[in-house]
Amino acid sequence: MRPIKTVLIWIFVVGLLTFNNSCTTLSLRETPIVKVVRECAPAVVNIRTEKMVDLKESQGWGMYGEELDSFSQEYFEESPSEGTLIYKSIGSGVIVDNNGLIVTNAHVVQKAKDIYAVLNDGTILQAEVMGMNQNDDLAIIKATLPYPVREIKFANINELMIGETVIAIGNPFGLENSVTVGVLSGKERAFSSEHCAYVYSGLLQIDAPINPGNSGGALLNLDGELIGVNLAVVQSAESIGFAVPVDKIVNLLKIYK
Repeated sequence: MRPIKTVLIWIFVVGLLTFNNSCTTLSLRETPIVKVVRECAPAVVNIRTEKMVDLKESQGWGMYGEELDSFSQEYFEESPSEGTLIYKSIGSGVIVDNNGLIVTNAHVVQKAKDIYAVLNDGTILQAEVMGMNQNDDLAIIKATLPYPVREIKFANINELMIGETVIAIGNPFGLENSVTVGVLSGKERAFSSEHCAYVYSGLLQIDAPINPGNSGGALLNLDGELIGVNLAVVQSAESIGFAVPVDKIVNLLKIYK
């Protein structure tokens, strides 16, 4: 019986050592959220655009425009604006394949004179608009990637669960690859603005904080699948944001991919 007891004791000791070793190598900090961000963040780009704004379309231009040009030329030695202004803006996008196709919001790139996609490592790429769907506020732009990235998988829209954890990655206020976390609060929501003709339906509602610059960024589930791109937030409310669902993205990609 002694040899059997000795073997059992050794098995127990080895098992205990193995358990202790695994406890020292695994950390509670290595959450599913951390893993998703590590794997998917390289596919999220920061988008910078420059737009030419025609000030002459404003009613006040005829009254004050020439005076403004005269003032700028006299005191700042600036050339006359000729009624135009270069407007710079920021947003986000998601690389959907290694041919350089990037999905973003239409309002991020519409009327842009120049579009730049900034990769996770800081590489700046010039991009061009391939197609747009104003009704869903989606756009497809394209850039030449210097190296392949991990392609984002698309979630099944029918399998989304209210209350499941969602991860938003984007470029709020120019803070590259910022991460926020929340839950999927609702589906088939409608969003409109009283200040402009901005009405969209069939949206996802989330409570993950999003801010200006997050538009077009990735909204992911814990499996690292793209469930949508972030769109807007209700400024007068707390934690009510909206995203364009993945099925609308897939439909647009069928045309340009």
